[in-house]
Amino acid sequence: MSKYLILIFTTDFYTLDKAEQEQVYQEFYMLVYPMIYFIMRDHSSVEDIIQESFFRAVRKALSLKEHDKYEGWIKKLVRNVTLNHVRKHKRNREELESELVLVSKETAPSTEQSQPLEKEVELRLMREAIITYVNQLSPAYRQIIAMKWIHNLSYKDMAGELGVSEGVVRQRLYRAREAIRRKMEQDWGSYHE
Repeated sequence: MSKYLILIFTTDFYTLDKAEQEQVYQEFYMLVYPMIYFIMRDHSSVEDIIQESFFRAVRKALSLKEHDKYEGWIKKLVRNVTLNHVRKHKRNREELESELVLVSKETAPSTEQSQPLEKEVELRLMREAIITYVNQLSPAYRQIIAMKWIHNLSYKDMAGELGVSEGVVRQRLYRAREAIRRKMEQDWGSYHE
């Protein structure tokens, strides 16, 4: 954990000088922004969630004594604030952006130098479809997909961050993948490389 962010857990935040407070907030922001944005897909909502999460962290962090759990505690707090926000403000989500790495990892066959144009177009359309399918998943499933496909976390690390067992992580990931696979089969038929 960074030297400034650790100050949330070791010092009364409000006694820090303004420059240190800004540095602490900036490091908190950089740590949690990608996780929240993947779930929300809306910058203004992410900003609101980060602020609410930060103030909760400042209020509660001094009571946490286990140094090795600081970062996991922050991520769990932010995840809970995000999911509460989603529950309160149910609304349609925009499509995930096509440049998400997770799509490439799950669908793209090994690229060859001379791939026919038809195949390339089909793969691009498939990637965009998968992004749409991921976007239709519940926020909890989108988060588990992000943890595995984007952040490449182990089952143990995911379980620690989510506060659940590895079995629950495996089950959620399986269900998320199955939902995507079913939509693929429904819209694209059986696809084999």
